[in-house]
Amino acid sequence: MSAVAFFVCGTPSNSRGFELVELGPAQLPGSPETYLDKAPAVAECHRIESVLIDGERYVQYSRVLKINPNDAEANRGAYIAVGCLIRERLALGAVANCLDAVSELYGRVSSALTADRAFPASFRLADFTHVGSPLDERAAHPCSPLVVADVVLQALNGEGPIDWPKTKEVLLVPGEMTSADTSRYQLYSRQGVLGSLVSLDAERARLRETAQRATTAAQTLTELQQEWAELEGNAERLLSKAETFKHLTFEIDRSVKRDRALGARDGRAEANQGAPPLEALGSYERAHYEGSAGFRGAAQRGRVGYDASRRRSPSRSHRRLARPIWGRVALVLTGVVVAVLAGYAVERFWVRESTVASAPQTAVVEPPPENGEQQKPPESDVARERAALDAPQPNQ
Repeated sequence: MSAVAFFVCGTPSNSRGFELVELGPAQLPGSPETYLDKAPAVAECHRIESVLIDGERYVQYSRVLKINPNDAEANRGAYIAVGCLIRERLALGAVANCLDAVSELYGRVSSALTADRAFPASFRLADFTHVGSPLDERAAHPCSPLVVADVVLQALNGEGPIDWPKTKEVLLVPGEMTSADTSRYQLYSRQGVLGSLVSLDAERARLRETAQRATTAAQTLTELQQEWAELEGNAERLLSKAETFKHLTFEIDRSVKRDRALGARDGRAEANQGAPPLEALGSYERAHYEGSAGFRGAAQRGRVGYDASRRRSPSRSHRRLARPIWGRVALVLTGVVVAVLAGYAVERFWVRESTVASAPQTAVVEPPPENGEQQKPPESDVARERAALDAPQPNQ
């Protein structure tokens, strides 16, 4: 157990002063003589002290005994102390094991004292060493003095999981016992103050685990919040692009409707301007114009009927308007293609009729004029009609 440092210190002689032996497993921090070299006020005691070393809090436990120096008769506060310095929180059983190890070391050191409570002249504290199982294993094994005291009390009261009338002895081997064995032998240490301390140790372990889980959950939540913020930013950008695209499609639709309206208006104006008066047309042209006018009238009546059918079917018009904008564009393009084809067919028909109407008549070949007279061009029907109109009329 690396959080515990065992030590033996004191002033067995006046000439050598303070002596210290570190037994491990951890090292004593800072300057040990500043917080360990303290003479006791009583002959023998257990000393528990909270010390602050290099900004960290430690708990010192030691068994202290007043002694006489081995090199002088005057006693200026000679003592011997055996203890441990604990840095972090330990379970109750581990603390009991530490106290058991300190008691064992204290017994070995105090056994070297003479009858007048002084060490022999040849005794040196620096020569003291620990003998036995390592101290870190002693502090960590589950068979603590608390468990031993619990089993002894059960034997005295005849209680617990052991059938005492039929059991002669119970062997508790610290090096072989497990946590399950310890839990099976415990009875009184689960109740009262000791049970509360054990429960506190278990609760502290659960709280530590819960705190770790909460920390992990908080980190995960922070990551999720960052991802959510990124998703919100992406969604806002997509909405902005969608609004721009919607506005663009609306402008395209409006432009298409405006172009169609302007095209229809220009077509009507050109038709009105290009229609010649009936008086200025010949017989064939007048008949052709009347046929074209009849065709336009039929087309207008068909248009009126189509508009009436559209007004009678508002739901159908609504469904047409509800089509997507690309469907509207496709319809417009289809209409343009059909209009181009229809215009091309009408133009072919018009050119053919015009060609037939304006075909020249078969020319009559006349002999050349005699006596060098110039041949006059034949008078047209229009000229003859005008001449007949201009001729004087006989009185009636």
